[in-house]
Amino acid sequence: MVIKKLYLDNFLSYTKQYVELSDTLNVIVGKNAAGKTNLVESIYFSSLGKSARGLRDKELINWNDASYGARVKILLQKKYSSHTIDIHVDHAGQKRILCDNLPVSRIGELIGILNIVFFSPDEMGLVKESPSDRRRFLDISLSQQNKLYFYSLTKYNKLLAQRNKVLKVHKNDANFMEMLELVTQSMLECHEYILLRRKEFLEELAPLAVKEHSYLTSEKEKLEILYQTEPVDFDDVKGSLQKLYKKSLEKDIKLEYTTVGIHRDDISIVANDIDIRKYGSQGQQKTTVLSIKLAELNMFHLKTGEYPILILDDVLSELDNTRRKALFERIKEVQTLITCTKFAQESLSDYRMFYISDKKIKEVKDITNG
Repeated sequence: MVIKKLYLDNFLSYTKQYVELSDTLNVIVGKNAAGKTNLVESIYFSSLGKSARGLRDKELINWNDASYGARVKILLQKKYSSHTIDIHVDHAGQKRILCDNLPVSRIGELIGILNIVFFSPDEMGLVKESPSDRRRFLDISLSQQNKLYFYSLTKYNKLLAQRNKVLKVHKNDANFMEMLELVTQSMLECHEYILLRRKEFLEELAPLAVKEHSYLTSEKEKLEILYQTEPVDFDDVKGSLQKLYKKSLEKDIKLEYTTVGIHRDDISIVANDIDIRKYGSQGQQKTTVLSIKLAELNMFHLKTGEYPILILDDVLSELDNTRRKALFERIKEVQTLITCTKFAQESLSDYRMFYISDKKIKEVKDITNG
């Protein structure tokens, strides 16, 4: 899939902006705070219906004219179809989404139309930060590939909130155990489905990540990626989960919240028996995350027959020449947006360059050093 055209109207630092992208490599060059990340943010927003940086919808409106609201429109070409995604955020922060001129009432209907793989410095949280960052990676990727996963995850989170409320607010009610059992059984179905999909996803991703890792680095590291969850018999997942919830019941009642579940799971990332999450060098961590993202890219292609859009926000400066050349070779068939403060052409011939200054984007032909 490729984005053919992108329109921005009063979105973040942009007033009115039109960009026609290359089907392959697009390099966005500009000084720090020029608006490079704001540009790729609009694509993330159009794919997932939310900000990559956790901004509220209202905060996406250009503050110079907050009364109008903000709008992003994308023309997307897929292998066998074309689509238009048009999102308008009004002055009050209310979002209205149109896909092919038809209103979208739920985010689940938007997710999966424009698929992306997103890598920015913040994505280093995949190895450096908490388990929630690694679960977020799983959930975003799986939701784009599988709508049922997205709806199951949404349902699970609602049921988890209900169960915690029962544990905290209703533990002295006469029908407390009955209420708790009812919501727990509903959670079990979602828990089982999400657990199996995550495990399956990582089992497919791991060998692809190992391959990408060896391609990006000359270091002979053995990369291992595994799903970490409570002990479960995968020949009887539902039975195992029922025992797990029963075993934790007394503890849950005492602490007044749910102490087991997929909301507590993690991903183990090990290279040469070293836990990359805790003890990996910055270079190891960066190469590992990039390997995982490229593996994710490949998974999309294997599942759908199409590559998603690859966004690399402020990544090049962190890679040495060998890794940069390997990266460019790897993504030559993928529509990619790379943001950077300067760019050396490095013998590349098929790419389009844009320069951002004074809150405007213009295509240029001859900039090599910003």
